[in-house]
Amino acid sequence: MKNLRQPESGFSWFYQRFLNNHITILLLNIFLLLLVVNEIVQNAGLLDPIWKFASITMPAIVVAGILFYVLDPFVHLMERRLHIRQGLAITIAMLVAVGAIVLIFLNLIPFLAKQAAGAVSTLPQFANDMLVKLNHLNQVHHWISTDNLDQVNQRVTTYFSKRGLNLLTGTLTSIGNVVTTVSDWVITIITAPLVLFFMLKDGSRFPHYVSQVVPTAYRERFIVMLDQMNVKVSSYVRGQLTVALCVLIIFTTGYSIIGLRYALLIGLLAGPLNLIPYFGSAIALIPALIIGAITSPSMLLGVVIVYLIEWVLETQVLSPLIMGNSLAMHPITIVFVLLAAGKMFGLVGVIFGVPGFAVLKVLVTTAFQWYQEYSALYPDVFPPEDKLGEP
Repeated sequence: MKNLRQPESGFSWFYQRFLNNHITILLLNIFLLLLVVNEIVQNAGLLDPIWKFASITMPAIVVAGILFYVLDPFVHLMERRLHIRQGLAITIAMLVAVGAIVLIFLNLIPFLAKQAAGAVSTLPQFANDMLVKLNHLNQVHHWISTDNLDQVNQRVTTYFSKRGLNLLTGTLTSIGNVVTTVSDWVITIITAPLVLFFMLKDGSRFPHYVSQVVPTAYRERFIVMLDQMNVKVSSYVRGQLTVALCVLIIFTTGYSIIGLRYALLIGLLAGPLNLIPYFGSAIALIPALIIGAITSPSMLLGVVIVYLIEWVLETQVLSPLIMGNSLAMHPITIVFVLLAAGKMFGLVGVIFGVPGFAVLKVLVTTAFQWYQEYSALYPDVFPPEDKLGEP
C-alpha cells in the first residue's frame, strides 16, 4: 500500500488539508466569537454600570442627534451663503430651534390638553352612542338575543365610565413613575443642547477622531464606512420628519374640511405615528374611524376618503420625492425589521429599528467586502493594493 507523502514543510497531511484552510479558520473565528458573546451574556451583571450610564446619556444623545440632522444643513447654509462664522451660525440655529419649540408648546399644548380632556369626558357618551347604533342594527338583523345585548351594553358602559372617572386616580397612583420620567426629561433637556452644540461644531471631524484608534491600514475604509452610515441615517431622519409633518398637515386639513370632531388632535397623533413605516397612518386611522362611525355614515365615508387621499399622496408623491430609495431596502425587509425590533425593544425598536438596521447593513457589508479581499476565497476580488498595481 502506497504511503502518503509527507509535505516538504514537515507538516502532516491533516494539517495541510484541514487545519490550514481558509474555511476552517473562518469557522474557528466564528466559534471563538460566539464563545465571547456567550461569556458576556452569562456575566451580564458586570455590564450593569455600562447599561445604567447608557440609559442616562442615550436619550440626550438621541434627541441631540435628531436635532443635529435637522439643523446641520441650515448651519452650513449660513456659513457658505451668508459667510457667518461657525460658532455664531450654530448659536443662531439653536436659538431659532428653541424659540420654535417653546412657541409650539406654549400655544399648542393648552389647546391639545383641552381637546384631550374633552375626548376623555365624552368617552361614556361615545360608548352610549355606539350601543344605540348596535341596538338598532340588532333589531333589524337579530344577531344576538336581547338578554345578551343588555349584558354587553352594561359592561361597555361600566368600562368606559370607570375609564373616564379613574383616569386622574390612575395618574395619581403612579406619581413615582411620573416623577422619575420628569427627572429623566429634565436631565435630557439640560444635556441635549450641550451635546447638540458640539455635534454641530465637530460633527464633520468625528470620523477622523474615531479613526485614530483603528490600525492605519484600515483607516480609510473605516472613514468611508462611517460616512456611508451618516448618509443613510441623515437621509432617513430628515425624510421621515418631513413626511410626518406633511402627513400631519394633510390629515388635520382633511378632517377639518369634513367637520370631524377632534380633527387637530387626531392629525397631531397621525404625524408622529407616521414615523412608524407602513403601519403608522393605519394606526392613526382607528380613532378617526370610531368617531366617524358614531357621528354618521357620511362622516365615516369622509374619513375613509381623507385617508385614501393621504395614502395616495404619501406613497406616490411624498415618499418617492422626499425619501427616494435612500436606504436601498426592500419593503418586505422593512416589515420584518419592524416586527423583530418591536418584539425586542418595543416602541423604541419600531421607531429606530429601520435606521439601526441600515447602519448594521453598512457595517456587515464593509466587513464582508474586507473578507472577500483578504480571505483568498474569492479569486476575482483583489485587495486594494493589488488593484493599484495592475497596468
